[in-house]
Amino acid sequence: MFFQVQAIDLFGTYQKALVYNADYLSAIALNQAGQEQQNIARAALLPQITATGSIAENYFNQGGVQAYYHQPIYSASLNQVVFDFSKFSAYTKGKFATQLSDLQLLNAQQQLMVNVAQAYFDVLYAEDTLLATRMTKEALKQQMTQAEAAFKVGSVTIADVNDAMAGYDSAAAQEIQDTNNLIFKKNIFRNLTGVDPEQIQPIQDELKLTLPSPSSDGSWSSMAESGNVNNKIAGKQIDMAKQDILMSRSGHFPIVLLNAQYQYQDTAGLDATNATPAQMQMFNIPGSVLSNYSTGSVGLQVSIPISSGGTVNAQTRQAIDVFESSQQQYVYVRRQTDQNIRNAYWNVQNGVSIVKAQKAALLSAKTKLASDKLGYQVGIRNSVDLVSSQKNYYQTFQTYQQARYNYLMAEIQLQYLAGLIDGRFMQDINANIKN
Repeated sequence: MFFQVQAIDLFGTYQKALVYNADYLSAIALNQAGQEQQNIARAALLPQITATGSIAENYFNQGGVQAYYHQPIYSASLNQVVFDFSKFSAYTKGKFATQLSDLQLLNAQQQLMVNVAQAYFDVLYAEDTLLATRMTKEALKQQMTQAEAAFKVGSVTIADVNDAMAGYDSAAAQEIQDTNNLIFKKNIFRNLTGVDPEQIQPIQDELKLTLPSPSSDGSWSSMAESGNVNNKIAGKQIDMAKQDILMSRSGHFPIVLLNAQYQYQDTAGLDATNATPAQMQMFNIPGSVLSNYSTGSVGLQVSIPISSGGTVNAQTRQAIDVFESSQQQYVYVRRQTDQNIRNAYWNVQNGVSIVKAQKAALLSAKTKLASDKLGYQVGIRNSVDLVSSQKNYYQTFQTYQQARYNYLMAEIQLQYLAGLIDGRFMQDINANIKN
């Protein structure tokens, strides 16, 4: 029974990776957890209501009158923040934390696009490299066979045979290395996407070569400054660190709370007593220990810190140091992004010319190979010339393919660094994949 392998393109691979890749699924879970940061901080600003109920066995002794009784008590309390600077700052920080988790999820999704494309093209290039090596080995094998035959009739020396054999053995060793590399690249691809690497489709014979627009690296740098997700993440971390400073300083600020309490004491159940009937009457007086009654209160509580032994000052200095560190990290990320996007711009800009130049070189190598084959047939080229042309053609083919993959990845990197990469762009890149 034969099973048909289902072909898949780059965009289809990315879609499968969205529901398979463990790193991305972990980022989704962390994002959902991060959404609660704002809710947790907001909860501290809302009324805190507590209700309790209790019942206990009690003992009463007054003037020789003793009693054992059980009595239910119910109470409720409400606490509301009127002024607590640290809690207000924590709420603001919670909002920033929620926004940060959204940015981190977006970055994880964009990074997944880049990683999937890189793994996809790595497999294709590893296949092309192995093909070039095998074709080279086949040409060298043919040369070795011809050298051995020529040696038998005395037209070449043993040195010629040894040279041909050495070339063939070197190509055979390279084939093993390239085969191993292809296995590695396929395993990386499978682990990243969950897709069988045997299913992927090669790229089109003719790529859609497009120069970057706008046509200056400075313009792309400006786009990255405001659009790059890593820049945004670093900026949001500065905002959070600033709130930490305010929270630390608030240790010197007063706290004002609204407190409200209500308690109801139910009628007690008498278990045992030595009281006379006349004495029992005092138990029914309102407000006595066995009667039912309720109490309540509403008021403001003001707490003013006097001294914390230097804790607040130390925590504030610590928060300021962390804030300065986050500022420097932001500068580093921006500079690194600027460097990377300028490089990506020129990789796309020059990549178009490189692909065209390598294509012309491949056509020239193909023409030379055809000429040497004809020359070999008519006796004006020897086997060494022919094998040299074959090796040059296969090497040029490998370099041409590498230039094409590098161009496509440069386009993807440029869009990623500018913060523009999305599913629609991946579909545009996917137009370069054979159906």
